[in-house]
Amino acid sequence: MKLGYKIFRRECSLLRMGLLVSLTVTVLGISGCEKPEKTSSPARKDWMDHGVVAPVGMSTWKPSIIATVDAQGRRSIFTKLWTGNKASYLFIDAETGKTEQVYPEDSGLGAYGVLMTPENVIYDTMGNHLVAIDVPTHKVRPVGSFDGGFSLGGYVRAGDGTVYAGLYPKATLVSWNPTSKTFINHGVMNDEAWPQYLRPLVMDSSGWLYGSIGLQEGQVVGFHPLTGTKVALIPKDKRRRGQPELFRGEDGQVYANAAGWGWHRLSEGTAMPTEHAPPSEARADGWTFSDGSRITGVNIPERKLSITDVGEEKPRELRFNYHSAGVAIYTIVAGPDGKIYGSTGIPLRIWSFDPATGKMWNSGLGGYDGHINQLVRQGDKLYGAVYSGGQLLEYDPRQPFDDADMTVSKNPRQAHRDPAAVDLYGRPNAVLAHSDGRHILVGGKAARVVRGSGMLIYDTETGEEVMLDRKELLPDHGINAMISLPDGDVLVGTSIHPPTGGSAGTDTTAMLYRFNIATRTITERWPLQPKSPAVYDMVVAADGLVYGLAEPSRFFVFDPASGEFVHQEELSEYGEAAGYMAPRCMSIAPDGNIYAIFQKAVARIEPGTFRHRAIFNTADKITAGIAIQDGRLYFACGSRLFSCALNPSANPQ
Repeated sequence: MKLGYKIFRRECSLLRMGLLVSLTVTVLGISGCEKPEKTSSPARKDWMDHGVVAPVGMSTWKPSIIATVDAQGRRSIFTKLWTGNKASYLFIDAETGKTEQVYPEDSGLGAYGVLMTPENVIYDTMGNHLVAIDVPTHKVRPVGSFDGGFSLGGYVRAGDGTVYAGLYPKATLVSWNPTSKTFINHGVMNDEAWPQYLRPLVMDSSGWLYGSIGLQEGQVVGFHPLTGTKVALIPKDKRRRGQPELFRGEDGQVYANAAGWGWHRLSEGTAMPTEHAPPSEARADGWTFSDGSRITGVNIPERKLSITDVGEEKPRELRFNYHSAGVAIYTIVAGPDGKIYGSTGIPLRIWSFDPATGKMWNSGLGGYDGHINQLVRQGDKLYGAVYSGGQLLEYDPRQPFDDADMTVSKNPRQAHRDPAAVDLYGRPNAVLAHSDGRHILVGGKAARVVRGSGMLIYDTETGEEVMLDRKELLPDHGINAMISLPDGDVLVGTSIHPPTGGSAGTDTTAMLYRFNIATRTITERWPLQPKSPAVYDMVVAADGLVYGLAEPSRFFVFDPASGEFVHQEELSEYGEAAGYMAPRCMSIAPDGNIYAIFQKAVARIEPGTFRHRAIFNTADKITAGIAIQDGRLYFACGSRLFSCALNPSANPQ
């Protein structure tokens, strides 16, 4: 497949009660800030498209902002830009701020770094290709293909110019020699049943290549490209969870360290124990131009950067622009002021929509590039749990928003942070505003590898926080949903899906369990029958029964008094239940009915009768929700906010 320049044609899908109408917008040579489209028709209120909540992007998690020069020798800034599901390459003129945005024909995850070479060529993985980006001409071309995976920023360039890339999830190594035009797939470096993170890559002076592999069981592998010899350097009984350290020291030697194994110096495929290692060799950060001027700050979401020119003491600011179809909405909640609030992921932007005026607003948290998985309302404040540290943020919409790092921000303020949260609920799948009006509960999965979930119980009145270990709950079960029962207990729905980078446990179905918030103990538990790997969401209706959805689209009704499942039904006609990392997809409206969002429809469920029907169908994929306010239900399709009437007109136009 040929890659290179591509005029970006954006498909703006309109929801027409099951009909898909496409508007095609051609974008080339963007200038000025774009405003989100509003595609709803004033004549029809059964559904409304409120537009993109955050038309922003970010640079990658691994380094990809590079100071370089273009074909005319002008200073140019390159970055790999992530704007939702589509990555692109952005070139910014360091004098004028004029940009050129290049879209490769292959799509791929945009979160990971690239490799800059002395030849002014940048290497990246995009789709199933290793691609070369010629900086002077801005042209992108594939140099080799592989069967799935992508680089997590694990690259190294050998002395002869050969570029090596390590691929997730199988720890595959590929290489490209630009002189001989030879692409080689060297195969899997370490065969395991779980996903493997092959990064970084380092070469020693003898031509051996080494790779660090995480996370389930750390390993360091050696590979000799000339002979194809592969060797695992950490003995099986010394392997521990984590990512081993691996770097070239300032003495030119290669060093590695891992928990349970210790420090070793690596040479010619062997590992020799050593008590310590020297500092790593100094490497340029890529922010200095060849003339000595330097990039001193970049804010991709706010579309601004600063450069300190040679001989100048103060930096100058440049404004630049790029196109973004918006980043994904992760959570939606009705606020205390009549507005709808939510957050996006990668980068994190907290946003609001005012139904009265149609005004959309968004802001960041000091450039944080993760996401708030779920926002909930307790009183007049909103609380959100953050991936991947498990922090709990408190936001007062009545006060000015402080766009600063969450460790120093005053609003939102960081109400809870503990390093242990990363392995307990670093991927916070469920946040509960308890019915007592004062407590917030957080659960989920570890950010990586470790099965099971801990729990945070936070008192909004006193600031007291209690953290429970997974051993005090169900060790191999993540927490996917939580609801308050009428007696104050909490009903928890679990997931047996392994966390990112981890392996599955032995349990074969998700569970419901009753949790006493006062004693902090599980008092009863019930396995889902028929078996299901995850509970998506639950609500308690006025009849005292719990109505829930389980993967992929199973509707169940549970009586917490008797511990019996009184109804089971597949709702496959609506598609799978919607939701990202915090799959909130059910809500009870003031009319007492239950509303649920599925990927293809919004459905109404009647308590007592268990009858259900679609009140809104869509050709687009519903991805997140859910908030009900003033007779409307709000949901997301990717980066766009939509709403539909709870009681649609009988004869919509």
